[in-house]
Amino acid sequence: MEIIVNPNRMELLKLRARLDLSVRGHKLLKDKLEGLVKEFMPLVGAYRRKRRHLDELIPRTLNLFSLAAASSSSEIVSLALEECRGEAEIAAETRRVMGIASPSFKMKRFRVEMAYSLIATPPELDLAARELGSLLPKIVELASLEELLRRLAGEIEKTRRRVNALEYVMIPGINAAKRGIEVKLEESDRSSRVRLMKVKEILEARGV
Repeated sequence: MEIIVNPNRMELLKLRARLDLSVRGHKLLKDKLEGLVKEFMPLVGAYRRKRRHLDELIPRTLNLFSLAAASSSSEIVSLALEECRGEAEIAAETRRVMGIASPSFKMKRFRVEMAYSLIATPPELDLAARELGSLLPKIVELASLEELLRRLAGEIEKTRRRVNALEYVMIPGINAAKRGIEVKLEESDRSSRVRLMKVKEILEARGV
């Protein structure tokens, strides 16, 4: 990035202050990026484990519903499920990681009332309903973790862009502009010294 400034000492002082601020800001952002990544990676590992576990449980639960429908009929299973009543209590709070806020939900209580006839329905339906009840808290927990990871990933990307902008664009641009002013000031100083020496020679030649 090319920074256009007037080549004078005041601008040089401003650029030096700006450079110092940019270097300190770069260090702070780089430390923040490292901290975010350090927090992010274990959460990714936890998410993958929980997701794998659910990926195993969900097909098994759906298979129980399929077995129930095959044992009797899909109409009987559908009617039985329509007669079920349930209620859930979910606690919501805000979780913060490295200053990043994310909603966190936890199922505190979940109850399903089996209102259908146990005689008219296959036992696989009872098993499937219980399995589904145990799945829901895990799904809620995984959704909260996924949202936290999404927000952390966004903050990591944003911080990485800022670090790169400072490291590869802003700081080199300020350094180049600072060096350009320093070169011009050095040239100006040399010219001034040469003029002074010539004036001195003229004065000495005149015997002044």
